Amino acid sequence: MIPVPTASPPLDAANLSAVRRALDRRLQLMRAGLHQAKVFVVVNGKGGVGKSSLAAALAVAWAKAGLRVGLVEMDEQGNNGEDLGFTGSVLADGGQAQAAAILDGKRLTPTGQVRPRLSVFPGGPVLEDVLEELYCQRRAARRADDPAGRLAWMGMYAAAIDAVRDDYDVIILDVAPGSEPLQLQALVAGDYVLIPSKSDPSSRKGLRTVARRFGQARDMNPLLRLLGVVVFATNSSASKVQTNIKEQLVGDLRGSAPVFEQVIRYVESAAVACRTEGKVPQELRTSAAIAPAVRRSMAALAGDYQSLAMEIMQAKSAADRTASANQEEAA
Repeated sequence: MIPVPTASPPLDAANLSAVRRALDRRLQLMRAGLHQAKVFVVVNGKGGVGKSSLAAALAVAWAKAGLRVGLVEMDEQGNNGEDLGFTGSVLADGGQAQAAAILDGKRLTPTGQVRPRLSVFPGGPVLEDVLEELYCQRRAARRADDPAGRLAWMGMYAAAIDAVRDDYDVIILDVAPGSEPLQLQALVAGDYVLIPSKSDPSSRKGLRTVARRFGQARDMNPLLRLLGVVVFATNSSASKVQTNIKEQLVGDLRGSAPVFEQVIRYVESAAVACRTEGKVPQELRTSAAIAPAVRRSMAALAGDYQSLAMEIMQAKSAADRTASANQEEAA
């Protein structure tokens, strides 16, 4: 049974001091070139753009490739449970593990593995307590005497995630669309930003919202990189439409990040089957549990995700090489 949120006391001074120390250590590692970049933030200011589906599919793809993956769902809706088939199981804690780490200063601990090498930190209604505390901390921070103190509240998740960073090769943060405090937390904690987007004006407006918050987060996280935009829900055969969408998104970003070449098609029957079975397209491409026509669409969709997972890792490697070269040049 998923716990319901209860009122929580404000963070004590000791917890806040620990966050400040963790952020200081983080900046020192960055300056020394010792910070290991591995945290992907999947975010958009609008819901319904494929965010959770993307996070789940990438998590499974990279785990199957042999990487140790941690999937942190920073969202009260808890959709990862449906995407990966653990809703109603002991793994679905409603966000309690995250709340314990953020509110009580405990170690961030996964509820378990949903696939080999894929550990989950589920979201859910308990994150409402976390969100309430973040609003409180933001208001309190405005009264701080020093600039660092006014920004420290944005690093609560960064401190928790950095404590377990060495346990994983990749960490994915699946972030709630409408929550500014949670998005800022994720962007401060992250290394690379992936923005799923559709072609409609509302989705593109959500993209621009994230771009603004990206700028705010860079004050706390100078190595944060906007890796690219993933285009969702276009007809796979409409190449001209896809080209127009990409041109519009590049214009919105003003060249600050690429739009990935691989587009994720939308097939409603395949999406319904994935949620029903609790599996991602790569796991259902040959499943006898779905109709042959749906299976064909599923195979094509699985190919989209597989190609995208590889393209993202290639973009990550290129970004890492550029960052390393810039750091050497600065030294």
